[in-house]
Amino acid sequence: MKVHIVSLGCPKNLVDSENILGELKRRGAKITFNPQEADAIIINTCGFIEDAKKESIETIFQAVRLKEQGNCRRLIVTGCLSQRYRQELEQGIPEVDAYFGARSINDVQRLIAETLGLTHCNGWEHAREVTTAPVYAYLKIAEGCNNRCSFCAIPLIRGPYQSRPMDEIVTEARRLITMGIQELILVAQDTTYYGQDLGQEVELADLVEVLSQIEGVRWLRLLYTYPNRITDRLIDVIAEHPNVCKYLDVPIQHISDRILKRMLRGTNRREIETIIEKLCQRIPDLAIRTTVMVGFPGESDSDFQQLYDFVETSRFERLGVFQFSPEEGTPAFDFRPQVPENVKQERYDALMALQQEISWEENQKLVGEKLLVHIDRFDDEKGCFQGRTEWDSPEIDNCVYVKGEVNEGEFYSVLIQSATQYELYGIID
Repeated sequence: MKVHIVSLGCPKNLVDSENILGELKRRGAKITFNPQEADAIIINTCGFIEDAKKESIETIFQAVRLKEQGNCRRLIVTGCLSQRYRQELEQGIPEVDAYFGARSINDVQRLIAETLGLTHCNGWEHAREVTTAPVYAYLKIAEGCNNRCSFCAIPLIRGPYQSRPMDEIVTEARRLITMGIQELILVAQDTTYYGQDLGQEVELADLVEVLSQIEGVRWLRLLYTYPNRITDRLIDVIAEHPNVCKYLDVPIQHISDRILKRMLRGTNRREIETIIEKLCQRIPDLAIRTTVMVGFPGESDSDFQQLYDFVETSRFERLGVFQFSPEEGTPAFDFRPQVPENVKQERYDALMALQQEISWEENQKLVGEKLLVHIDRFDDEKGCFQGRTEWDSPEIDNCVYVKGEVNEGEFYSVLIQSATQYELYGIID
């Protein structure tokens, strides 16, 4: 049986998809990247915000059409959308053979295999089918979330926070390194919460220190760190270990104390400013990525101006901007007053324009510099290879286009010759 999977949403969802593929392959399935030739299609959905829901539903309907044409015999839907809206989906799209949720992924992958009639297991141990190899791999360190941000439905979908045992994470990391992967990217809904649910004295800093000492780990990258849980010890570990990327993803969402309180973020402007200042002082070459939200219910012109001014002053190396999306079941769904859609868009455009200017100015400073670049892939459109610096995470940050003879997954010194807002261009040094 040939199986094709469509993985939507975040890197955490991608890890789930890769585990599903690994289990199906262990049971004799063949993996295909072409949906037209697949006997079975699996869609791992995202249900985080409205746009993600629409994309998931459109993808399901595309697969339904393939099934109706006779190309596909079995269609399975799993992930966050079906975790939250399973009954509605079963009634609205009955052409799908089976729906599964996003919790207990080990059970989900077994049930999917059984639904496809793959009951015989080969002798080897289960292993992820890492679709990003040999360049990098995401390493999920926990499931679920214990934060109760008023706008977020993830705790309703994924359940409470569950840290993976450290030895299990280390074992997986070693296995990934044996596959030739040199960059590991730690992910969870909140990586800085790691260990707090285990009932033992263990924290993210401990895990990062252990992983950084594994032979073959060239880059270790941290995503989804919460500002109010970044400890002095974590800062020290990042600063002291050369293979821990001097890059930190710290979503702040807003800077207005009034909005942060309504968001139930558990922090305030002063704490955010303090931790950012501390990070920059103790890790001078650190690049901070953050995300902010515009249009949260009740966000006034004054609240937005505070956010705009803060972004302008802080000059974050990387910044993502989201517009508030009302999610059923969350407190913010019923908050009033709602910000008009056109105002949300105006604020989004203003912040993006500001960040593009900041990014352009910062990138111009890199022209003439020699940077270490990790090569991701060959870009057919550009006619050269594409890679990243240690200050860039895959898919969401800047990229470097490199001319010269290189290999995917390897590291090279690159002389930067020119730059745009989000791209650097260089040659092998």
